[in-house]
Amino acid sequence: MRKKIHRVIKSPLIFGSLIIFIGSSSSNIFNFLFNLFMSRNLTLSDYGILASLISVISLFGFSAAAIAPTVVRFSGPFFAKGDLSSVRGLFLSMSKILFIFGAVIFAIFVLYRENIGQFFRISDDLFVILVGLNIFLGFVVVINQALIQAKMDFTFLSIITSLGTFSKLITGAFFVFVGFGVSGAMWAFFVAGLFPYLLTFFRLPFLLSKKIKKTVISFPKVLKYAAPATLALLGLTSFISTDIILVKHFFDPVQAGIYATLSLVGRVIFFFSAPIGTVMFPLIVQKHTKGESYNSVFIFSLLLVFSASVILTTFYFLFPEFVLHFFSKEEEAISAAPFVGLFGIYITAYAMLSICTNFYLSIKKTTVYIPILFGAVLQAILIWMYHATFLHVIVISLGITSLLLVSLLLYYLKHYDHAA
Repeated sequence: MRKKIHRVIKSPLIFGSLIIFIGSSSSNIFNFLFNLFMSRNLTLSDYGILASLISVISLFGFSAAAIAPTVVRFSGPFFAKGDLSSVRGLFLSMSKILFIFGAVIFAIFVLYRENIGQFFRISDDLFVILVGLNIFLGFVVVINQALIQAKMDFTFLSIITSLGTFSKLITGAFFVFVGFGVSGAMWAFFVAGLFPYLLTFFRLPFLLSKKIKKTVISFPKVLKYAAPATLALLGLTSFISTDIILVKHFFDPVQAGIYATLSLVGRVIFFFSAPIGTVMFPLIVQKHTKGESYNSVFIFSLLLVFSASVILTTFYFLFPEFVLHFFSKEEEAISAAPFVGLFGIYITAYAMLSICTNFYLSIKKTTVYIPILFGAVLQAILIWMYHATFLHVIVISLGITSLLLVSLLLYYLKHYDHAA
């Protein structure tokens, strides 16, 4: 019995998830302290502005992060073989493209800052420019973090993630304290992205070594996987960003701030379960490449996510006002108490949907992007049409996410339950 427990603890999924969980937990604590500081030192309307800007950064940032599975998918086998020249070749090719893409988006935000500001009811153009700058940085840094993940260096990944959020907390608190307000918080995001990026080169020194010959990577082959994978994760990310963006557009500033707080409470569930997917992806990639069985890893990942999510959601149903008080000092935020548990169910479905999507991408079934992207567009359309109350927004998001989750699980049972 003791040996079985020891084997379970030492399994790559459990051990890797534990390391990532520890890093993510400390990161989440720093994120919580950051949001707690902002909610207590910014007005509710200013916090609503900040939350909407963060959602835009997250939407594009996670779109950039959608490249990560592609990098992991192609660099993972290279790391397994010790073929660092091919890793460097992939790094150089992808970095150039991501830099150009990020620069174009930044230019768009600068040129159309007034129009973008009007959509979000924001009068300060600097906020919009800072959003563009953070999006640009997001496209630049993503490949290094993906290589750390592909290398399965989960300890270092946890360290730099924690250091990044810690630097955001310290920088943001300082800038806001001295009077920079929302713009100070935005600069903190930039520091939080740049600092860990620079640290990754200490762990990946061969990327800067001129002694390693550049290996030509088949870009069409990479693009064939990258394009649908990016669309899939873009759609997945939009589920927890579009609602905040549209609420900021349609609701008054205070209501938008309240919804931002509610969303933050709900997404804690995803933050706690996300490390499991981070570890699952490269494990299944390697097993799939070697022709080994990967079903147990996928099922175990789903069970871990479901268990963690149910525990937190139950707590939300039992103590909604306590949870809201914990995240915000504003009395108006308590009006969202009836929606806390329901939002928890939505994020539970979303967290499991994220695991399923990453599973299909890890075994090269990239057509998963079609239902995911369709669902994301449908969510945006329905919220645009029906947004009278928070309940409308949450029910729409929950309904679409649940249907997608059930569909992907049924497809798995039919086609992969007995596969290798």
